[in-house]
Amino acid sequence: MAHYTGKLVYSCWDAEGIIEVVDEAATRSLHFGTQARQTTMFLHDPHALALSYTRCMMTCLLFAEPPRQALVLGMGGGALVRFLLRQFPHCRVETVEKRARVIEVARAFFHLPEEPRLQVFLADAAAFLGADRGEPRDLVLVDLHDSGGMAPLVCRPDFFAVCRQRLRQGGVLAVNLWSGSRDDALKGVMRNLRLHFDHQVLYLPVAGKRNCIGLGLTAPLVPGRLPALQARARELQAETGIDFPLLLGELVRVNPGAFQG
Repeated sequence: MAHYTGKLVYSCWDAEGIIEVVDEAATRSLHFGTQARQTTMFLHDPHALALSYTRCMMTCLLFAEPPRQALVLGMGGGALVRFLLRQFPHCRVETVEKRARVIEVARAFFHLPEEPRLQVFLADAAAFLGADRGEPRDLVLVDLHDSGGMAPLVCRPDFFAVCRQRLRQGGVLAVNLWSGSRDDALKGVMRNLRLHFDHQVLYLPVAGKRNCIGLGLTAPLVPGRLPALQARARELQAETGIDFPLLLGELVRVNPGAFQG
């Protein structure tokens, strides 16, 4: 068990290892035996996105219509799930989590709701994707990790090809590229992402962290679209409280060629 600055309020084990819930003054976090936070939730506002990487993942909303169907691979404590359900009342969310005890902890400690618009699948993501015959999604969000970094599935050469097949035209993939102790795998993952999304990929480093978010677009960025994206960023900021104009500015800075014209 790692040493935490907060109060350990719950712990359990499964075949994958330890699962811990830690409370600090204003937050509750899910850990898998290390200091790395798998999920963090504000105790006073469970639906807000407490971790900066989750807010960065939501930049996918700048490039897609308001989602009506979303798939979240790797649920953890369900932060992305809760946010989507709250912000988009007409959105149906499917999420895949392979650890039954994690689902139990998410329901008991992280306000994961029981509601008709949410389907939680207890499954390995690879098996789920192989068997999935659902409608194309507007968003596919990939947050597949263990205590050491990205799950081996994300490193498979065909992983992003399969994800793209699950998206409708105009849909967007967002992936948390946190390599942890597996830095050698990151270049291959990024290469595969560019290959299977026809090089229509944007990167957004997470400020002050070692990870970045990759966005795979199924529709090319149209030259001259930046003013419309800036207007959309202001709308989303008003709706969510997230500083989308700042995040868009960082996207433009890091990916200047994508926004020229």
